[in-house]
Amino acid sequence: MIKIETKEGPIFAEAEIRNIPINPVRPPLMEHVDPIRRWQDDAERVWANQPWIVSTSDGYRVFCIRPTETKPKLWGVFETLRAAIWYVLDAPEPTATTSWSDSDLNF
Repeated sequence: MIKIETKEGPIFAEAEIRNIPINPVRPPLMEHVDPIRRWQDDAERVWANQPWIVSTSDGYRVFCIRPTETKPKLWGVFETLRAAIWYVLDAPEPTATTSWSDSDLNF
């Protein structure tokens, strides 16, 4: 086991590549959690915007949770650890929220 220091606290995992945890010991809860409650819990907050990789029988699964999401999202399943790492390093940007003016909504 190794310890990865993040600005929100430590993450323990079997391994890490470029601060990406591989098979973390305590990943965030996979069920629905209110984002505000998740942010208040130190053990959960450490995972906001922190992708991680889990090895499975069918490859390597990449997960991440954004601060406003209620549960982690599966970003993809990859055949090799290398492919999973490259995907995380070139991670998709979160979708931007748009504020609409009243005139835009006037049909």
